[in-house]
Amino acid sequence: MFVKPHLIPRIGLLSTGHKMYWNQFPGLKEMGMRMHDKLIDKLSRIGEVVTCELVDTKEKAIEAGRFFLKQDIDLLLIFPFGYTTGMCVVPVVKNLNVPLRIINAHEDEVYDYKTADTAIYLHHEGVCCIPEYAGALVELGKKFRVRTGHFGDKRLWDEIASDCLGAAAAMRFKNMNFAVIGETYTNMTDMPTDEHRLMKTTGNLLIRPEVEEIEEAYKRVTDGQCEDMVRQFRAMYEVDQTVTDEHMRWSAKIAVAFEEVINKYDINAFGYYWWGEKELITQLRAQSALAVSRLAAMGRPGVTEGDVKTAMSMKILDLLGGGGMFIEFFSMDFKNDILLVGHDGPSNIAVAEGKPRLQHLEVHHGKTGSGLGIDYEIKEGPVTLVNLTQFDAGDTFKIVYTIGKTEQGDILNIGNPNCRIRLQKPLHQFMDDWCQQGPSHHLALGIGDHSDALNTFAEAMKFRIVRI
Repeated sequence: MFVKPHLIPRIGLLSTGHKMYWNQFPGLKEMGMRMHDKLIDKLSRIGEVVTCELVDTKEKAIEAGRFFLKQDIDLLLIFPFGYTTGMCVVPVVKNLNVPLRIINAHEDEVYDYKTADTAIYLHHEGVCCIPEYAGALVELGKKFRVRTGHFGDKRLWDEIASDCLGAAAAMRFKNMNFAVIGETYTNMTDMPTDEHRLMKTTGNLLIRPEVEEIEEAYKRVTDGQCEDMVRQFRAMYEVDQTVTDEHMRWSAKIAVAFEEVINKYDINAFGYYWWGEKELITQLRAQSALAVSRLAAMGRPGVTEGDVKTAMSMKILDLLGGGGMFIEFFSMDFKNDILLVGHDGPSNIAVAEGKPRLQHLEVHHGKTGSGLGIDYEIKEGPVTLVNLTQFDAGDTFKIVYTIGKTEQGDILNIGNPNCRIRLQKPLHQFMDDWCQQGPSHHLALGIGDHSDALNTFAEAMKFRIVRI
């Protein structure tokens, strides 16, 4: 039940050559173009490739710059056939505001030096101009990475695919709608979000639907809608004996209501919380775990306690193909050097290993009301933990992340999903390093190691990013 990336990156490809060579060495250009076609074939398996005529002069570079400005690309890959001058690149990138990657690669892993003539040597000399390109980009103040390898090197393509996915995720994220419904949990110092930072990131302020909109949508739910949602839930979950038909109908009607309001405003991620004085208002929140978990699995994550920043973290991981599970630190196992993580309320059943389980909880710790609790296992393997914070973040946001591994072993059986994480640092060192970055106490867990894509995402968003 794992989420896969659903983005199709729009990949700009700038291939460069040196016009002086073409007449001197007949066939050299054609060798390069055949390699260029192989590169396009490889990249087409990652996303949609947008390319221009081969740039082998400054004049063609100026034309290519105008071309790419109109193409709405997610990032630009720069690929020299052999040695080419830096002015084949500078006019292209000068006004572009997308991540740049220099592809220092070749179709051949090695070639026969003893028998090679000058044309064959020049065909393999792309590496010569890589430092020149890099120096020009540094002088222009342009961030970039150099991706090096041969066409048969899986690591090279994994790196390029992560770059493309991270850049595409950022482009989509910049245009998303984020919301808070109700308020943040009383006196939590890390839940409020500075909307001016969001405005700089997306051009929008938070959408703020009224709690009454969910109440009125709940009252409009038909018997047919309720029955259909109950069927969906019974197919999604393993339901224990503490869950009654009435519990399921409550959750089903709330799910229909939440979906109506979230779709009404086209909300991509949201935080929500309210205490409520009327029983109905309280229970619209207390019984919302199934409703919001379902939305998270559909790519519209919601987080309780009003924590929109963690919902945004979950959305980032969703875009990268990691799903995004809502967690906080539960406890520390000093004997085994393991961190236990999880959270009550809504989660993301798309990351569950096997069928998630439902049970009725009379008490939601720290909250009012009662309702269904969700529990499930997480598959053993690598995970990415992401926190999006506004503390020590400059004028937008900062990503604090780490890579760990889920491990099998004893966990809590309290009606909330939780799992054991082994980190790459001892607990005492990790906790100090993590907390020095000014995180909030919630974070998102994604299935898999998404470090490369996450770094490209942060680069494209102009977020600070720190790996612990």
